[in-house]
Amino acid sequence: MHIAVCDDNVADRKQLERLLGRESDSRKADTGVFYTDSYGDSAVLSCNPMPYDLFFIDLTAGEPDGLSFALSLREFGVTAPIILCCSKIDYEAAYSSLPDCPYEFMYLKKPIIKAELSASIDKALKLLSHRTPTIELRSDQDTYYVTEDDIVYAVANGQYVQVLLKDGTEVSFLTRLTEFYYSVEMYSHMVLLTDRAMCNVAYLKDYSPFKVTLKNGVTLKSSPFSFKYIKLALQLYQKE
Repeated sequence: MHIAVCDDNVADRKQLERLLGRESDSRKADTGVFYTDSYGDSAVLSCNPMPYDLFFIDLTAGEPDGLSFALSLREFGVTAPIILCCSKIDYEAAYSSLPDCPYEFMYLKKPIIKAELSASIDKALKLLSHRTPTIELRSDQDTYYVTEDDIVYAVANGQYVQVLLKDGTEVSFLTRLTEFYYSVEMYSHMVLLTDRAMCNVAYLKDYSPFKVTLKNGVTLKSSPFSFKYIKLALQLYQKE
């Protein structure tokens, strides 16, 4: 598990690193090793938060504070558990006072007690087991983090793959269509139609050995070889 600690109090940050190291040693036979990266502010972490499975945050010295940063991570698309460590700021009270509280956070009081840290990690691991995995789509300009059913279809366009998302966004990035498919083939809704097209059967309206029609009216060429895989994927989807 990859953990990010973002705390502008050096002593607190080092103490949490030590506690997490001990937790890692005691749990590695069951959950594997904990890999921890520490940050003294939000600037660097905000550039690439997606690789982390768990966050510990306490920022009190300036802007953004810990709650503001946690909210920005959620708005960015981070779904990993976030634990707000309460010292000068009572994050739980601050969050509950907001007019809209759509996100879930966990809270841990400082000074952090080993038993409470262990209980928080237990809860985080349980949440992680139910988390929907995300797919990274990195274009020349932006990076998108999407779920399986955010993707409607993908087609080859020269040296690029063009992906249509359910909200209408088109994302293009440099790769082969087959390479992109192999990176997402573990998702049961994805079907490779040809070496130049793939689709999500959740958006399938009709199909034949030579083409598929999607619910948005788009028609994609298919191949007889793919026909049985389309049929199987659709059957599995309809049973969900």
